[in-house]
Amino acid sequence: MLRSGLVIAAFLVLGAPALAEEAPPPSLSADEAVQAAQFTALVAKAERERAAGKLPEAAMAYAEAFKIKEDPIVGGRLGALLVELRKPTQAADLLLDAIERGRGPEVSPQERHAWLTAYDVAISQVCRVEVTVSEPHSHVTLDGVPKNRQGHTGFILFVPPGEHELRAALKGFEDAVIDFKAIKGGTLRYTLALRPLPSFAPLDPPERLLRRRESGPATNLDEPPDDELTRREPIRGGVVGDEKKRGIGGSINAGPVVLFGVASWQPAVGAVLGGSLRPNEIVSIGIEGRAAWLPSGVAGEPISAMTVGGILSACLHYRFLVGCALGHVGATNVSADGASYEEESVSFIQPGMGGRVGARLSLGRSFSVQAAVDLLGLSRGMKIVVGQTVLVDQPPLMIGAQVTGGWEF
Repeated sequence: MLRSGLVIAAFLVLGAPALAEEAPPPSLSADEAVQAAQFTALVAKAERERAAGKLPEAAMAYAEAFKIKEDPIVGGRLGALLVELRKPTQAADLLLDAIERGRGPEVSPQERHAWLTAYDVAISQVCRVEVTVSEPHSHVTLDGVPKNRQGHTGFILFVPPGEHELRAALKGFEDAVIDFKAIKGGTLRYTLALRPLPSFAPLDPPERLLRRRESGPATNLDEPPDDELTRREPIRGGVVGDEKKRGIGGSINAGPVVLFGVASWQPAVGAVLGGSLRPNEIVSIGIEGRAAWLPSGVAGEPISAMTVGGILSACLHYRFLVGCALGHVGATNVSADGASYEEESVSFIQPGMGGRVGARLSLGRSFSVQAAVDLLGLSRGMKIVVGQTVLVDQPPLMIGAQVTGGWEF
């Protein structure tokens, strides 16, 4: 009996540490166990569907598994399937995350190569936008859809080609907004700079308010702030101080002009000077004067011609493009050289209407360059006859081309 008791005691003393060392890790909670089982089942289903060639079904199973656990390997396989299904916008972000985080023995060199190949295909179809936000934890949206839920100050978006709006908002700051055009296969970089809302001066102490009541009405402290202080335009362009222009602007422009139709289709050269008012970003009203001379005689004869005129324009602007409706009042003068003909000079008025198309390029805040062509229909044409010979039978049309530089205010 004594020997049996000693053996049992020795076993308990010496075996306890070994049992403690081999104890299993704490078990998962019921919810975690269910989620882990669902994740494993969805991944297995996705693998079966992919092996059977059912790509949409496989992608849906991978997506459901990724919602449960953002595993980079699952994300990489889902991204590769989305590229095959021609959904590069959704695929690019998943593939980039898989390439950066999906490492280890579970990822074969062949699968990693497939991710890299799919990523190259995806980014060739979308635009990579690198975004920096001045304030952490800002609420960032792309076309109204929340992005960067983690609140990072720097992140990457993949967007389809076309027009988009990027906006950042944070309590106590004015919104920062950038409107941009995404280019297929391109890379853009933007900074959303939020500006703090203006602070208000502390309230006057009660004794100062009492003294004010003696000389005039006191301010009601319960009234909300003036709308002018609260309704401010958001920052456009993402740079502090670069606010969207408001009110009436204008410009003064000058430059060379070439006209066709001044007594012939030979080019007449001259100059143009004008100005315009722009009540908003889309519409402008302008007036200009121009004059041009034929550098050579009409039809090779010693007959000179010139024109002067004024143009009233109403224009629409879209980005760098300009389209205008024109009203024209001008005069044309034709003179014969006294050495070859009886000296004679004829002038007549030519009113007309037409249109103009052009392109405008801004050079900083105050200067711009514009190139344009216009076509005018005139009230009358022109015929020049020498003896029995018709030198010119000009239709009532005038075509112009001009390049002007302008100062904007």
